[in-house]
This record gives sequence, structure tokens and C-alpha cells, in this order.
Amino acid sequence: GGNGSGSSKSASAGAGASGGGTSGGSSSAASSSGTGASATTASASSPASSAAATATRSAVGSDVQYPFGDLAVKVTVQGKKITDISVVKHNTFDPRSAMIDQYAMPLLRQQAMQAQSAQINGISGASYTSGAYAQSLQSALAKLKV
Repeated sequence: GGNGSGSSKSASAGAGASGGGTSGGSSSAASSSGTGASATTASASSPASSAAATATRSAVGSDVQYPFGDLAVKVTVQGKKITDISVVKHNTFDPRSAMIDQYAMPLLRQQAMQAQSAQINGISGASYTSGAYAQSLQSALAKLKV
């Protein structure tokens, strides 16, 4: 099957990640790799490597205990960009802590989205919550290798 020399260049760039060393058997290389096969039938403008890099993935961070409760966050990334952070588990031991956390959580999310990492300043008056949020977020990002 001859796709032409122009498309074999972009296909070999994408196949390099999967370890396809030889450029001779392009049809067998495409059939062994599911993403490679779809990339060669599509236009040559989008190599397989960019499709993998922009895939949306998510992970839940560790459930972090802090003096007033516990929490866990879920992070969603597209490539290396954080696209969403949500709190999936949150327990507090008293109403005052719940009120503080209700105020702090959206601000912590905003800080993390701006920083695109778990390196956040935290919220004054909610330092334990801030630390737990950052710790859970960091563990989720580590799972995704971001």
C-alpha cells in the first residue's frame, strides 16, 4: 500500500514513540499500532503523537487527613495542561471547619488552575486545608506523570 513519501515522514515520527525502528514495512507497522493505523488513513496533518499528547486523562489524589477532616481531589489534564480540579471527598469534624473549607476550596482550585501545579500559596486561615489540598493534588498529578 503506497501512501506516498510525504505521509510516511509524519507516520514515522509518530511511530518513533512506539518503537517502530524500520521504515520499510509501513503497512505491518500501521497494523500493529492502533493509533498509527488511524493516523495514516487520516490526513497527514495530524501525527499520532499529537493525538496522544492531547488526550484527556484524570486521576484522584490520595485521601489526605488533616486536623479538621480529610479530603481528596480529582484532577483532569489534557496533555500537560490542567483543565479541571474537583473535590471528590471532603469531611470536616465541626461546622466552623466546614464553613472555612467552603470558602477556601474554590480559591484553592483557582490558585492551582493558575499555577498549573500543586505549588500554590494557600489560603490564610485555612492552612491545614490548603496543605491537604496541595498534597492530594500533587499525588493525582504524579499518577498522571504531569
